[in-house]
Amino acid sequence: MSNMKKDVFICHASEDKINIIRPLIEGFDKNKISYWFDEADIKWGDSLTGKVNEGLRISKYVLVVLSPNFILKPWPEREFYAALNMESSSGEVKVLPLLVGSEKEKKEILERYPLINDKKYLPWDLSIDNILSELLSRLEEKSHKLEQQYKEIIDFDLPPKIKKKFSTHEKDIFLKEAFEKLREYFQNTLKKMDEKYTEIQTDFIEIHKFKFICKIYINGELKNQCKIWLGGLTSSDSIAYAEGKFDINNDNSINDFFVIEISEYEIGFKLSNMWFDIEFKNIDLLDKEQLSRYIWKRFIKTII
Repeated sequence: MSNMKKDVFICHASEDKINIIRPLIEGFDKNKISYWFDEADIKWGDSLTGKVNEGLRISKYVLVVLSPNFILKPWPEREFYAALNMESSSGEVKVLPLLVGSEKEKKEILERYPLINDKKYLPWDLSIDNILSELLSRLEEKSHKLEQQYKEIIDFDLPPKIKKKFSTHEKDIFLKEAFEKLREYFQNTLKKMDEKYTEIQTDFIEIHKFKFICKIYINGELKNQCKIWLGGLTSSDSIAYAEGKFDINNDNSINDFFVIEISEYEIGFKLSNMWFDIEFKNIDLLDKEQLSRYIWKRFIKTII
């Protein structure tokens, strides 16, 4: 099953593909709006029910093209009712109705589906500009809500740095303590996510004292996983990071690394610039707390 989120699931009658769905898809493509569309997402031999259920699950919204053709088809009606049930269960907007036809036909559609009389709908008037504008506004609003929802997990006050000279021995201790703090931070924060968000499940696997793996699932589907270990390809005085697909025992592939550097009065981790976050753009060397925050933000970027 796919883990890739879609912006919108297109629920429609097959007879409306040419005149309505095709122009919509062209508009979605131009505006980089991702969509689940049966013709593209259901392959030869696939389970229709399974693929539709997957499409509904991974889509942020369900655009329902309610037309005279639609009310004659039982299959899109089932998709429509499933989306309404998801909306009712979550308490969040899921269904975006688009009404097609004459005023008389629209009235008949509203009479057939009384549940949508309370929802704002958009009319199909051969122009998709208003539809695209409204959808983009919805997607921007949802993205902002998700960012705020998870903000508390990655947001905390950082203590001030204490500048001093460091010996080689102190550098080795700093590296060990930084890794231990990083491991503790990931383990505790994953546990908090598990407890706070019912749709999120996590797993923390300690391979040994200096290597661990973390996984985040959303509604049972793996969203991201990472491996963090002491030492790396570039230096033994470093912490390495890999995400996505990786071999647990093969540490020759990395997505990022953090090498200890010592300046005249400061010790910390130098960013590799393999990933960029604006919060850290003016920081030369990360302390232990900042390193934990930086790697955590990189890890959860796929769910925000």
